[in-house]
Amino acid sequence: MTNPLPANTVETAADFGALLARLSRHCAELGPAAPDLDDVLLRWAAALPDRAPEPGWHGLADQLLGALAAPPAGRAEPAPLGDEPDAATSGELRALLRALAADFARDRDRTADRLARGLWAEHGEGWASGSSAQFLEAWEAWLEPSREWPQALPGVTPVEPVTWASVARQLGAARSYE
Repeated sequence: MTNPLPANTVETAADFGALLARLSRHCAELGPAAPDLDDVLLRWAAALPDRAPEPGWHGLADQLLGALAAPPAGRAEPAPLGDEPDAATSGELRALLRALAADFARDRDRTADRLARGLWAEHGEGWASGSSAQFLEAWEAWLEPSREWPQALPGVTPVEPVTWASVARQLGAARSYE
C-alpha cells in the first residue's frame, strides 16, 4: 500500500469502528491498487495459528492491520460458502476466512459474468460489497448499531467480549450489510 497504515491504538469497539472507517477510506484512496478482499482474507487466514487466545479489540485490530500489510496472497479459487461451523477457535476462524475468500471470488466472477452479458448483477444472497473498501465500510456501519443491541439475545453471539465466534459473526454480518 502506498500510504502507511495507522498504528494500532484500538482498545474499544468504538476505536475498532474508527479504525475500520480509516482503513476503508485508505483502500478507497488506493483505488485499483487496493488489495482484493479475497486476498486480504487469505492473508489474514495465513497468519492465524490453530490455537490462540481470544483476540479482544486490540488483537483483532492487529490481525486486520497485519493482513493489510502482508505480502499479497493472490486471489481465492471460487467456491460457494458452505455450512461452516461456528468459529470457536482461531483455527476455525482461519477456515472461515478461507471459505469467505472463496465465496467472495465466486460472487465476483458471477457478477463479472452477468455484467459481461448485459444482465443485472444485483448481489441478492451474495456479497453486498465488491471491494475491500466497501467491505470495511459495511463492517464499520454494522458494528456501530450492534454495540447498542442487548447482549442477551437468544442464539446470537454477542459482539463483546471479542471472541473467535464474535469475529465470525461480525464478518458474516459485514458480508451482507449495506
